[in-house]
Order: sequence, then structure tokens, then C-alpha cells
Amino acid sequence: MFLSRASVRRPIAMSCFIIMLVLFGINSWDQLGLDAFPNVEIPYVTVTTVYPGASPAEIEVDVAKRLEDAVGTIDGLKTMNTTCMENVCQITLEFQLGQSVDVAAQDVRERIDKIRKELPADIEQPEISKFDPNATPVITLMLTGDLPVDKLYDYADETLANRLSVISGVAEIQLSGGEPLELRVTLDKEKLTAAGITVSQVLSKLGEANIKVPVGRIRQGVQEINVTYDSEFKDFNDLGALEIGTREKRRIYLRDVAEITMESEEKRSLAFFDGEPGVVLKVVKKGEANAVRVIDGVRAAVDEINRDKLLPSGMNLVWVRDSGSYIRSSVDDAWSSIAIGILLTAVILFAFLHEARSTFIVVISMPVSIVVSFWAMDLCGFTFNIFTLLALGTSVGTLVTNSIVVIENIARHLERGEDPKTAADSGAAEVALPVFASAMTNVVVFGPIAMMGSLVGRFLVPFAVTIGIATLVSLFVSFTLTPILAAILLRAELPEQNSLAFLFRWWNRGFGALERQFGRSIDFVCRHGLAAVLLAAALFLASMAYLPARVGMTFVPDGDQGEFVIKLEFPTDYSLESTLDRTLEVEKHVRELPNVLATSTVVGKVQGVVGQASEGVYLAEITVVAKPKNERKETLDDMRDLFRDELKNLSNCIVTINIPSATGGSSASMELEITGDDLDTLEKIAVQGANALKTHPAARDVDSSVRPGKPEIRIVPDRTVLQNLGISSASVGTLLRGSIEGIRNGAYKVGSRSFDIRVKLDERNGYDQLPSLSFSSKEGKPLGMDAISRLQPSTMPIQINRTNRQRVAKIYGNPASGVGLGDFAKLAEETVRADLPPGYKLAFSGEVTSMEEANADFARAIVLAILLTYLLIAAIMESWSGPFLIMFTVPMALIGMFGALYLAGLQLSIFGLLGFVMLIGIVVNNAILIMDDVNANRAAGMEPPEAMRAAVKNKFRPILMTSIAAILGIVPMAFGNGIGSEMRSSCGVPVIGGLVSSTILALYVIPALYILFAGRKKKKGPDRAA
Repeated sequence: MFLSRASVRRPIAMSCFIIMLVLFGINSWDQLGLDAFPNVEIPYVTVTTVYPGASPAEIEVDVAKRLEDAVGTIDGLKTMNTTCMENVCQITLEFQLGQSVDVAAQDVRERIDKIRKELPADIEQPEISKFDPNATPVITLMLTGDLPVDKLYDYADETLANRLSVISGVAEIQLSGGEPLELRVTLDKEKLTAAGITVSQVLSKLGEANIKVPVGRIRQGVQEINVTYDSEFKDFNDLGALEIGTREKRRIYLRDVAEITMESEEKRSLAFFDGEPGVVLKVVKKGEANAVRVIDGVRAAVDEINRDKLLPSGMNLVWVRDSGSYIRSSVDDAWSSIAIGILLTAVILFAFLHEARSTFIVVISMPVSIVVSFWAMDLCGFTFNIFTLLALGTSVGTLVTNSIVVIENIARHLERGEDPKTAADSGAAEVALPVFASAMTNVVVFGPIAMMGSLVGRFLVPFAVTIGIATLVSLFVSFTLTPILAAILLRAELPEQNSLAFLFRWWNRGFGALERQFGRSIDFVCRHGLAAVLLAAALFLASMAYLPARVGMTFVPDGDQGEFVIKLEFPTDYSLESTLDRTLEVEKHVRELPNVLATSTVVGKVQGVVGQASEGVYLAEITVVAKPKNERKETLDDMRDLFRDELKNLSNCIVTINIPSATGGSSASMELEITGDDLDTLEKIAVQGANALKTHPAARDVDSSVRPGKPEIRIVPDRTVLQNLGISSASVGTLLRGSIEGIRNGAYKVGSRSFDIRVKLDERNGYDQLPSLSFSSKEGKPLGMDAISRLQPSTMPIQINRTNRQRVAKIYGNPASGVGLGDFAKLAEETVRADLPPGYKLAFSGEVTSMEEANADFARAIVLAILLTYLLIAAIMESWSGPFLIMFTVPMALIGMFGALYLAGLQLSIFGLLGFVMLIGIVVNNAILIMDDVNANRAAGMEPPEAMRAAVKNKFRPILMTSIAAILGIVPMAFGNGIGSEMRSSCGVPVIGGLVSSTILALYVIPALYILFAGRKKKKGPDRAA
């Protein structure tokens, strides 16, 4: 081969080139950085619209439907999910993969701008944001202290957030647990009535007076001077001195009928850390920023703030949690697994090769291949993340196989008496074909993965490319560095010349006995080929009939990040104070349970996924930070089960416990949507289905979206009375809104800060305040609300869910520990479908949908990978029948794959499917070695049975050596229990199982099949090799 010949003839030149590549890789090590996930653009756009004081039903009609009509026809839109809550409308738009999220967001913005005038005047400007899985909160801080929460929030909002947001890589600081300050103009109803002034008049006067108008420019000599009319309020006295009317020739000023104060907006949420009130600050990193570097930068800033006592007296800034610890620990554990895998591989190679120099030559190829791969990864824009590290970890054992085959063949040439240089050249060239074929099969199987059309496929591209890079680099190293070192270091030695020979006598005796026993078993199988094939087929069918159903299917194994979220939902008529009291009781009990390190609580808001959140004063969320994984015996699932048991008797409260989503927030694993025409029927189906599912032992945290309505009072005007009195409905509505919610009317500016001005009547709690509300008629007579309208007690829905412009009801739930998500989803569907009326449909959303899309993509990718592998081998071997025989090793791998998952108690996930794709490229390698030797034996004149027997016996040692090396390289990753090991185990365990079963069965099934179909035919000559 050209590479090996050039390397042996010009070793210094090639060594310099390899050293240069290694230096590039070392330089790229620091450039790659650490992150949780690859940088993938997810085509999600969210539209959040705040309509203060509006009910979900009003938001659905006045906001949601109009926005849906505007954006629902955008090209490339896949799914539109709408949630209407009190005060808020949130629309999540999912676009087809491949659509630019920037273009999609711009299209959405333009569509909404066109209908902005059709929306209620009181809504806030719709906020349009792109969802980025990497732009998530990576740090949670808590500002606590002896000061009122209002002051804490104001300092966090104006000073602390600004200080932290300028740190490199920080996108924004999200605050919760308080509200911004506003200038409150609280009108005294009695004084207004006595003065004969209405709320509308006050609003009008404020709006007219508080203005700033750029007038233009004037010239004075050679100067040009800008002129501005500035009538903005300068201070409270200026505002209080505003004339708002007259009474009996006496001027009425705002200070006469109102109290002017600076206070926070109405509190709708509160935050606590370990029971102490405070303000939560979540640091969100930019999508392209390196998480660990951002965390390091923020930590340095926080340490400086605390060290130099930069906070005002009475304030404390607490570091609650960060994802950097998990990322670092996960990466460190992955590198540790890779290092241990290299050492284990070195040990087994030393045991087989009996020679330190040969072992060194082979083992050195692994770190060289990995380091050089860093450079290529850097060129591709990758980072060290879950998928790239998984790729490097699973390929440790396979990276060495090429060098093993090369060095083993070079050793054979040395034993024949060739000089080292000749042996290195001819030995490497002789196995170039099978080594190249083996390496390329490992590469081509990941082509379909890189072409997967689902969202999961986008995340797997770095995995597929990284393995391809590492394999190609190892192929290059095996034909360059390996022959160079072999020509320099290896010499032909007799066994007695080896100083360590005495240590291997026991090994040689044992392995010699194993080889002899294997030879006898192969002779037996070759004589009873049909029985061997039937036995293997029966084993395969039995395994596929028994194991997959017991293994189960899930999407992604839950990683133990040391935290989970307890969501509490109290009756919808609870006030913020009532929810707070109950939540603090629960939080106190939670802190007393074992393995709890800290708790962070938010009342009034709970996080969902994909940027979604539910708001309401009856909601609360407790984030439980557990002790590190290595400091506790219980898993997070164990802790969740304990907490469920502890909280199951909590009265008037719905409790769900979820693992935080990798993309932020938390949600149940299973979401089942029910669509149909009648809302009452939808809710009935959802409630009955949820109740039936709760009784099943495989279900946890089952709930539905159906809730009792929240109390509401409808004020219905008497239009005849209004017309007779000459009063407009608009003025009545303004009075009511100003009386209860308050009306924003301009801004009050102090220096660089701007505060909303809110005008409202003095607050009187209770139902009785409504009839007493009054305003002046045209004649100036006071009129009570009860004189012009009637009050109707009613209820309003607390949340309305819509999917693709249709109302939906939802059922949520999590599978019990050990139950696969796929099995649980099937159970939920069967349970609900049993009583489903005609005309109503079921559809999954969220994680189950992602799993179904990924499974369909993997099915196509696996079929394509098998076909590509077959075509590649056929092209290299110039044979149709030989590759067909080789591909029989693939189903043999399935036996071990499912068997290993079953014995390890793991479920098949997307990482397990990824492992199977990897197995397709690996398991055929042993058969390739065997068939290549068979062809050589046939070319030498052997009959098919003799050619196969000789080939299998000849390749038994290298096959066993490469297989054990590959297995041991993956063992630390597959059976590690460190941080982030869950995903690595779910990939490594099936790969090991598949390697074991395919290696053992291939050594017997391939010979049996070959002899059965080819050995009985008249010799036609050997298959041609490329």
C-alpha cells in the first residue's frame, strides 16, 4: 500500500507530518470547549402576549384566534400550540426542519405587525422569541436579605442584572420573586365624587400634561440649536400640582384627590431559598457561548461581589446551582472512561502479543487517533458535549483494531525471517484490503444517521461525524505510524529470548487449549452445518420473541443532574397568600427529607418546556437540589418515589414530580391530546381517562388539563339606562379597570430610569366594593354601578389549550421506574381509546412524538446502513455472495444487544439504537477477515470446507484479540456509575452485548453457512478480491 510503503521508506518525513497533526489536535483541545449539547438550530418560535386583567376566555377570542389566523398560514409551519392563561397568551410555533428560524421569526413578526391594530389596545406588545436549546439558564442565583423584597428586586433588576449581563456569553438575566417599581396614583373615590371628577378625566389630564415633543431647530449666528418642548413630570410635587378640574371656581389638583407613591406592581409571584424570601436570578447564556466559560465568568463576578462586599448592607447573593458542575463532572467521567478503556485494551493486547514493544505500537495509535481527531472536530465547529464524547468513548476499542491486524501480520512476516522494514511494508500492504473494508464499514453506517430528517437526527450529526473522523484517522495511523514504529522497534524473537516469556507460559497453555478446543468445535460445526444454522436461527427467533418486550422502549434515559421539580397546584380560587402558606409548609417538610441539599421555590409561576410557562397565584414550584450522586445511595427515581409517597395525602393539591428538561423547564414525559368538537365531551374524556390511568401501577403523576373554573363576576350593563343617561360603555369599562386593575398612563422618568404611571382607585377588598363604585353623569350626579348594570357570579376557565386552531384536552403522566415510555404511552392510549366516542381523536405530543419520529428515522437509517455496508463490501470484494454471507452477523448482534439490556435492567433508547447502528459497522469486520482469508485459501487451491476451516482457525486469535480489545475499551463507559453515565451506559451496554454474541456466533455460523451453500457445490474458483 502507498501509505505504508512511503512511511517505511521516509519515516522521518511521515513522522514529522504525524507530529504536526498531533500538535494541531493539542491546540484544538482548548478551542473546542465544553457544553451539554451540540449547537443545533431548532425551528421553534414563541409568541407571548400579555393582556393585563383578561380571562383565558377573553384572551382566546380577542388575542389567540386573531394571532393564529395571522401566523397560521406561514410557509413551513408544522404545528401550532396555543395556551391561553389569565393575563397571558402563549403560542408556540414549530416549523419544518431546515427552515431558518431567523426567517420564520421575521415572518411571524411581520404578520403580527399587520394585525396589531385589530388586537385590544390594552395588550402589551407581543414578544416574539426564537427557541435555542443551548440558550438556557445555566446558573441560578438568589438575592436574599433583611430588606423588603421590593428593594431586593429593584436592586437585582437595576444593578445586579446589569452587572452580570455584560459578562461574555451572557444573553439575559431572568428575574422572579418580585415585580418592577411603578409610580402609583391612588385616587380617593369619595374625594373624586365630591369634586365631580371622573377617572377618565384624570387619565386625560395626565396624558395631555406628561409629554415631551421635539420642536425642531433654530439658528443663532453660526450655531444650530435643537428645541424641545419638555412637559414631563420632574418629581412628585410636579405631578401632584397637576390641575385636573375645577369645583365652584376652585382649582382641583391631583394631590387633592390622590396619593402618589412609588411601589412595586401587584405581586403575582414570590421566591424563596430554603424558606427565606428573596429574588431569583437565572443567568441565560447565548446559544453559541460555551456554558462552562460563562459559568466561570459569572462565578468570578459573584465571588468579587461577595469578597469586596459590593452589595448594600443587609443583602446576600447566594449561588444556588449551575449546570457547569454537571457538565464538568460528566466530561471528566467520560475522559476517565476513555483512559481506563485504553489501559484495559493495553493489558489485553500485552497478554495476547507477549511483547511490550508490539503492545506499545498498537496502544499508542489510540491516543494519537483521538488527539488528531480534535483538530478535525474543531474544523467542524464541534464542542466536547454528550454526543461527541460518547462517540470518542464508544470508538476507543475499535480504533485499535486496525493497528492490531496490521501489527499481527507484520509479526508473522518477521517470524518468516524478513527484515523489519520489509516486514513492515509487506505486512501492512497484505492486509490493506480487509483493514480498509473494516474501517469503511464503520464509517458508512453513520452516513444515514447524519442524514436523518428528525430533530433528534440533528443532535446526532456530531456523533456520526466524530466517529467517522476518528475511524478515518485511525486508518491513517495504522498504515503510517504503526509500520514506522514496527520497522524501528520490532525484531524477530524466539519465545525463550523474551525476558517475560515465563509470565506467559500459563497464558499460552490456556490459550493453546482454547484454540484446540475451538478447532474441534469448528470441525464439528462444519460437519453439521444445517443443524448449526437452524440452532442459531432458533436462538435468534426466541430472543426476538422474548427479550424486546421485556426490555421496553424509552426516549432518552433520565440523567442524574441532582435535582428534580415538585409542582404544586392548589384550588384555582386560592389567593397568593393562601398558596404561599401551603407551599412553605410543603417546602419545610421537603427540606427535612433525606439527601436534600437545598430548595428553591417560586410561587405563582411554574416552568414548562420550549420556553413555556404557566402562571397563576394558585401554582407553586419547588426545585429540590439533591446531594451529589456520589454522596448518596438512592437514585433520583428513588427520591422521587419517596417524595410522592410523602406528599400523596396533601389535601386540595395536585402534586407532580418531574426531572428538569435538558432544554430548560420541566414537563411530564407523556402528553396525550384529545381533539373533538364539543368542549364538555373533551373534558369528560380527559377526566375519565386520567382517573382510569391513575389506577395502573405503571403510571405516576397522572393528571389532565381539566380544572374547575375560577370564580368570576360578570358586570353586564343595562344598555337602555346607559343610553338614557348618555353614558358610554367605554367610560364604564375605564372606570372599572381603573378601580380594580389600574390603568397605565405614561411614564415617570428619573435620570436614566423610567417607571410606569398607574392610575387606580383606592382598593376595597371583597364583592361589596363593586356595587358601590360610582361616577358622574353628564349632569354631574353620582351614579352607582348597581344603577346601570347587574352583577352575575360565574366561573371562567383557568387555562385553554389549542392545537392547530382546535381546542384540546390533555392527559399527562410519567412512567413508573423500570417502565418504558413507549409501553406507558401505549397503555395510556389503550386506556383512553376504550371509551372514546366517535369523532374524537387521540394524538401524542412532546417527548412521545419526538420518540416516535426518532424511531421512524432510525428504522430507515438502519435499513440504509445495512444496504450501504453490503454494497461497500460487495464493491471491495468484487462479489455478491460473499457480502451476503457476511451480513448474517448483524442479526447475531441483536441477540446480545437485547440480552445485555435485559440483564443490565436498561431500556432501549435512542442511544441504544445508535449503538446498534455502530454494531452494524463493527460486527461485519470479523466476517470480513474470515472471508478474506477464505478467498486466499481458495486461490491457493483449497476446497471450500478446508478453506473455511483453515481461515477460521487462522483468524481465531486476531478476531478474539480485536473483539476483546473493542469490548474492554467500552467497558468503563458502559458500566461506569459517574456523573452523566446514564446515556453512555445505554449506548455502551448494547454495543458490548452485540459484540459478544456476534463474535461467538460469527465464528460458527459463518463457516456453517459457507459450507452449507458453497462447500457442496462444484468448485468454480474463489471469489475475486479487489
